[in-house]
Amino acid sequence: MNRFFLILANLLVATTLAMAQTDPTDAADQIGTETTPLNLILAAGWVMIPLALASVVTLTLVIYCFFTLTEKSIVTPELLERMEPFFENEDLDGLAAYVHERPQATARLVDNMLRFLERHPDAGADSINAVAETEGNRIAASLNQRVLYIMDVGVLAPLLGLMGTVVGILRSFGHIASEASPMRTMLLAGGVSQALVSTAAGLIVGITAMAFYAYFRGRVGHLISVLETEGTLLTQELILLSKRHRVAK
Repeated sequence: MNRFFLILANLLVATTLAMAQTDPTDAADQIGTETTPLNLILAAGWVMIPLALASVVTLTLVIYCFFTLTEKSIVTPELLERMEPFFENEDLDGLAAYVHERPQATARLVDNMLRFLERHPDAGADSINAVAETEGNRIAASLNQRVLYIMDVGVLAPLLGLMGTVVGILRSFGHIASEASPMRTMLLAGGVSQALVSTAAGLIVGITAMAFYAYFRGRVGHLISVLETEGTLLTQELILLSKRHRVAK
């Protein structure tokens, strides 16, 4: 993974140096002679640098969400099976030791409620429900925040492309106004090509990011529903268990 990012950084640096040496005339010549992906990138100008970074951020977030937004991160059959004997034996200490080492969201939810019961043994059902709801909201917000970053990139990328459009057009007309040679048409073509390529690149990155955002938003909704279902059952189990402990005392 580190080697991949090192290679990517070298490519970005090389692209930056190449684009820094181009002007509208060079861009127009490149577009007019041979239309290749590299020539299109060079014609787009400096705005391709933040767009390239946006695409890298999008790819990183997508890979991260694919590996972290899974049902196993919320609950697993093994987790529920291992917790069941603790509830049957009314072993709160053993349950607390077990869930404290588990990474699943439901385990963190139970661990938070058990720590609250340890500090407040006489807490009622309303207090335990409030603790569970607060922790559940925190977990849900964390899940949503991961996909919101993808949406942010999807919104910013087309705006960066639009900025390239404005810069390309202003640059071309500025050169046309100061140039009295027959190259005015070529200068205009270079500026327009920069504008169109940057707009297309921004739309590609933005559309891709928003498509993945829509997919992961649905996945997050499913995970939150699983968390609510299993969390509610476990919360009621703990409430009943705490009531039996108070009666026994």
